[in-house]
Amino acid sequence: MVAQHLLEKAWRLSKVNGKVVKPWGWADTHPVGKIRIPAIGLDQVILEGTHTESLAFGPAHLSGTPKPGEPGNICIAGHRDSFFRKLDELSVGDLIELESKDGRTRYKVTWMIVTDSDNTKLLGDTFQDYVTLITCYPFDFVGPAQERYIVRARMERA
Repeated sequence: MVAQHLLEKAWRLSKVNGKVVKPWGWADTHPVGKIRIPAIGLDQVILEGTHTESLAFGPAHLSGTPKPGEPGNICIAGHRDSFFRKLDELSVGDLIELESKDGRTRYKVTWMIVTDSDNTKLLGDTFQDYVTLITCYPFDFVGPAQERYIVRARMERA
């Protein structure tokens, strides 16, 4: 897919130049990292902001939460019918790797939960370094879902 190629290229250039590089001239988003989840075969560029365009092209960083490579609770959303469609196949202990401009950080899944769509407590600050993945639930539901499937993973210390 051309869009994925352009996203990968923009991410590589962002890392080399240390500056924001948009994947195409009219884009209202840009890469902020990459996410790899070997257990479900996910390897995608993370885009900034969870607006419609970002989520159409890949997992998206929830603005206002730490970005990949920063301490705290990094929140990343993705559509249940595309990039995060296999999120429910993850198990406790599975590996999630985030790539930032400064390197790679590994996280291990600690738990999964289904919650109401208006529950934002899990997206707030934490005392430890986590990545929180969010998608709509149920996975096979057609239309706007009222629940969210949340995966929480804790950073592995070297």
